[in-house]
Amino acid sequence: MRIDLALLIIVPVMIASGQFLFKMASKSLTGQIGRDLFSLAFNPYFIGAIALYGLASFLWVIAVSKTDISRAYPFMASGFVIVPIIGYFLLNETLNPTFFLGTALIVGGILVISLS
Repeated sequence: MRIDLALLIIVPVMIASGQFLFKMASKSLTGQIGRDLFSLAFNPYFIGAIALYGLASFLWVIAVSKTDISRAYPFMASGFVIVPIIGYFLLNETLNPTFFLGTALIVGGILVISLS
Protein backbone atom coordinates (compact mmCIF):
# COMPACT_ATOMS: atom_id res chain seq x y z
CA MET A 1 0.00 0.00 0.00
CA ARG A 2 1.29 3.45 -0.84
CA ILE A 3 2.21 5.62 2.15
CA ASP A 4 -0.09 8.45 1.08
CA LEU A 5 -3.08 6.11 0.81
CA ALA A 6 -2.25 4.51 4.15
CA LEU A 7 -2.09 7.94 5.80
CA LEU A 8 -5.34 9.03 4.13
CA ILE A 9 -7.00 6.07 5.85
CA ILE A 10 -5.17 6.29 9.19
CA VAL A 11 -5.65 10.02 9.83
CA PRO A 12 -9.49 9.99 9.77
CA VAL A 13 -9.47 6.92 12.05
CA MET A 14 -7.24 8.83 14.47
CA ILE A 15 -9.52 11.89 14.33
CA ALA A 16 -12.59 9.70 14.91
CA SER A 17 -10.87 8.04 17.87
CA GLY A 18 -10.12 11.50 19.23
CA GLN A 19 -13.81 12.34 18.98
CA PHE A 20 -14.61 9.27 21.08
CA LEU A 21 -12.06 10.39 23.67
CA PHE A 22 -13.58 13.89 23.70
CA LYS A 23 -16.98 12.31 24.37
CA MET A 24 -15.52 10.29 27.23
CA ALA A 25 -13.87 13.43 28.65
CA SER A 26 -17.19 15.27 28.47
CA LYS A 27 -18.73 12.85 30.97
CA SER A 28 -16.80 14.55 33.78
CA LEU A 29 -18.16 18.04 33.03
CA THR A 30 -20.30 19.70 35.67
CA GLY A 31 -21.58 22.76 33.82
CA GLN A 32 -19.32 25.13 35.74
CA ILE A 33 -17.04 26.59 33.07
CA GLY A 34 -14.05 27.46 35.27
CA ARG A 35 -14.03 24.13 37.05
CA ASP A 36 -14.62 22.22 33.81
CA LEU A 37 -11.76 23.93 31.97
CA PHE A 38 -9.38 23.15 34.83
CA SER A 39 -10.67 19.58 35.08
CA LEU A 40 -10.29 18.97 31.34
CA ALA A 41 -6.67 20.09 31.45
CA PHE A 42 -5.89 17.02 33.57
CA ASN A 43 -8.46 14.60 32.13
CA PRO A 44 -6.65 11.60 30.58
CA TYR A 45 -9.32 11.21 27.87
CA PHE A 46 -8.97 14.86 26.89
CA ILE A 47 -5.18 14.69 26.91
CA GLY A 48 -5.31 11.54 24.78
CA ALA A 49 -7.65 13.19 22.29
CA ILE A 50 -5.41 16.23 21.97
CA ALA A 51 -2.38 13.98 21.49
CA LEU A 52 -4.18 11.99 18.78
CA TYR A 53 -5.23 15.19 17.01
CA GLY A 54 -1.67 16.49 17.16
CA LEU A 55 -0.15 13.32 15.76
CA ALA A 56 -2.87 13.11 13.12
CA SER A 57 -2.05 16.67 12.06
CA PHE A 58 1.60 15.80 11.51
CA LEU A 59 0.63 12.70 9.52
CA TRP A 60 -1.86 14.74 7.49
CA VAL A 61 0.89 17.15 6.45
CA ILE A 62 2.94 14.18 5.25
CA ALA A 63 -0.07 12.78 3.38
CA VAL A 64 -0.84 16.02 1.55
CA SER A 65 2.81 16.46 0.66
CA LYS A 66 2.48 13.27 -1.39
CA THR A 67 -0.89 13.85 -3.08
CA ASP A 68 -3.18 16.64 -4.20
CA ILE A 69 -5.28 18.15 -1.43
CA SER A 70 -8.32 17.89 -3.70
CA ARG A 71 -7.85 14.11 -3.75
CA ALA A 72 -6.82 13.80 -0.11
CA TYR A 73 -9.47 15.85 1.67
CA PRO A 74 -12.51 13.74 0.75
CA PHE A 75 -10.98 10.94 2.84
CA MET A 76 -11.64 13.10 5.89
CA ALA A 77 -15.35 12.55 5.21
CA SER A 78 -14.87 8.98 6.34
CA GLY A 79 -14.96 10.39 9.85
CA PHE A 80 -18.68 10.98 9.33
CA VAL A 81 -18.95 7.20 8.99
CA ILE A 82 -16.43 6.11 11.61
CA VAL A 83 -17.60 8.30 14.51
CA PRO A 84 -21.22 7.04 14.51
CA ILE A 85 -20.00 3.44 14.25
CA ILE A 86 -17.77 4.01 17.28
CA GLY A 87 -20.79 5.55 19.03
CA TYR A 88 -22.88 2.51 18.20
CA PHE A 89 -20.39 -0.09 19.43
CA LEU A 90 -18.80 1.72 22.36
CA LEU A 91 -21.53 4.08 23.58
CA ASN A 92 -24.68 2.12 22.70
CA GLU A 93 -25.94 4.90 20.42
CA THR A 94 -28.53 4.06 17.79
CA LEU A 95 -28.12 4.24 14.03
CA ASN A 96 -31.08 4.75 11.71
CA PRO A 97 -31.66 4.01 8.00
CA THR A 98 -30.76 7.59 7.07
CA PHE A 99 -27.30 7.00 8.52
CA PHE A 100 -26.81 3.97 6.29
CA LEU A 101 -27.94 5.87 3.20
CA GLY A 102 -25.59 8.74 4.02
CA THR A 103 -22.78 6.29 4.69
CA ALA A 104 -23.26 4.65 1.30
CA LEU A 105 -23.11 8.05 -0.39
CA ILE A 106 -19.96 9.08 1.49
CA VAL A 107 -18.17 5.80 0.80
CA GLY A 108 -19.23 5.93 -2.84
CA GLY A 109 -17.89 9.46 -3.17
CA ILE A 110 -14.58 8.53 -1.59
CA LEU A 111 -14.25 5.54 -3.94
CA VAL A 112 -15.03 7.66 -7.00
CA ILE A 113 -12.44 10.26 -6.04
CA SER A 114 -9.77 7.73 -5.07
CA LEU A 115 -10.15 5.91 -8.38
CA SER A 116 -9.98 9.07 -10.48
